[in-house]
Amino acid sequence: MDFHHSTSLTVYLLSILGYCAGQDALPSGPVNGTLGGNVIFKTTINPTTLFAISWTFGEPPVSVVDFVSSAGSVIGVGYVGRISLDNSTGSLELRKLTLIDSGTYRVSLRTADVIQVGSTSLIVYETISNVTLRANVIDLMELNDTVIFSCSVSSGSSPFSYRWLNGSSEVTARYGIQLGDGGRTLTIANVTRYDQGPYRCIVSNPVSSKPSQNLTLIISYGPENTTMKVTPLDVLYGSGSNLTLSCSAESSPSAQFQWLLNGTLLSNNGPELRLENIQANQSGSYSCWAHNTRTLRYQISEPSDITVLEPISGANITTTPNSSIIEGGSVNLTCDASGAIITREWMKDGHPLSAGGNIIISEDKRVLSINPVKRTDSGEYRCRVSNPISTANAKHGLIVNYGPDGMEIMGPSEIEVGQKITLTCSADSIPTSSYTWVLNGTEIPGHSPEFTKEKSEYSDSGDYTCTATNNVTGNKTSVVHKLSVKTEGSLSQGLSAGAIAGIVIGVLLVLGVAVGVAVYFMKIKG
Repeated sequence: MDFHHSTSLTVYLLSILGYCAGQDALPSGPVNGTLGGNVIFKTTINPTTLFAISWTFGEPPVSVVDFVSSAGSVIGVGYVGRISLDNSTGSLELRKLTLIDSGTYRVSLRTADVIQVGSTSLIVYETISNVTLRANVIDLMELNDTVIFSCSVSSGSSPFSYRWLNGSSEVTARYGIQLGDGGRTLTIANVTRYDQGPYRCIVSNPVSSKPSQNLTLIISYGPENTTMKVTPLDVLYGSGSNLTLSCSAESSPSAQFQWLLNGTLLSNNGPELRLENIQANQSGSYSCWAHNTRTLRYQISEPSDITVLEPISGANITTTPNSSIIEGGSVNLTCDASGAIITREWMKDGHPLSAGGNIIISEDKRVLSINPVKRTDSGEYRCRVSNPISTANAKHGLIVNYGPDGMEIMGPSEIEVGQKITLTCSADSIPTSSYTWVLNGTEIPGHSPEFTKEKSEYSDSGDYTCTATNNVTGNKTSVVHKLSVKTEGSLSQGLSAGAIAGIVIGVLLVLGVAVGVAVYFMKIKG
């Protein structure tokens, strides 16, 4: 019998005869190995002096290696150059693993006192490679479509485990998400925009792990949250302003935009609408219309009202009638201007004017009516027109024509012959009246309000009639003044009866006072 057979037989017989002191020389398995790699079967004993070591594989047992301390090692067929044996612990390293190395390995270890045996299993796995991720469809509609991913391996040993990632987040089964075929397939029902990935699957077996390539879905959705922005943002705009309207929406693919004014589509397309040198006729309610050509859905933004005002210019006041205004009549003052008029204000002589009395102001304050017109209504009228972007003023001087009235003649009623005559006729009148003089029915040439004559004659005595005529109002008024021409010296010498009476009264008063004073002093002395 050769050494190999004797050693194996010795160990075998010893184990049968019950010389074993333990059955735990190897930890429980299995031991996993990689195809083409190495594996170490570590025993559970501490380094010691071993007299015999025997490793076998499979059933019936095939010798892997036998060792006797006195004779050395014998390596089994198929293991030469593939093993290493630790003579102090009995641990075995097996290299260049093949799939047929999978199976049960047994060891017997003999020390001076006991024999320990143990067994374990080795599973040799092929590493995973070429992991492929596929989807039944990658172009989907949000909330409408379902996607099924499948993960496959071209080489590698089972069993396989599968792990799914969306970006960096792990995907697990939950509502709307199912894992099938042992985790090889992933089904997402009614996809949303947050399901677009990128996805990858990671396939593992006990000795390796391999990820697939990334796969990203195209998920169409929207448009949603369609909003419009106006720059610059204001309540009112002056004509000639430049505005930019921009529209945005959440949409995939990107939405196409059209623009509406008062609900009517404009010819403009795109996310921006530029309104340059805008005019009042472009005022209105603007909105944008977002359309997704893939989902065939559309959405209209909330409208924005844009009001364009023309700056006010050319303010003016016109009167009706446009002829002379006569007291007692009526007049309308009309305030107009070019541009958008929002407010009007009336003032007279710098003071605010409101309706009341003979003043009537139209509801829109465009027309101020005076009825009846009074002479005190003369003055400067001002109309202030404005809108939020501009202001203009117009003024008009109103002249109320009246009279003549309040007429009188100033001058003496008596003069001496040869003295100068000066008579002045006056009347309250706008415009100034023209005057005529008549003496005792005979018209005196001239139209001056003053009648003068350097030397009076007796024939100048009589009734002087002054007539004032207002050529605008058409009114005339006359007043009579009596003048008496006296003889020379009759008015400058002697006293009149009245003067004499006055002197007498004055003398009597003085005498009375004197008598009173005398009586007073006499009483004091007495």
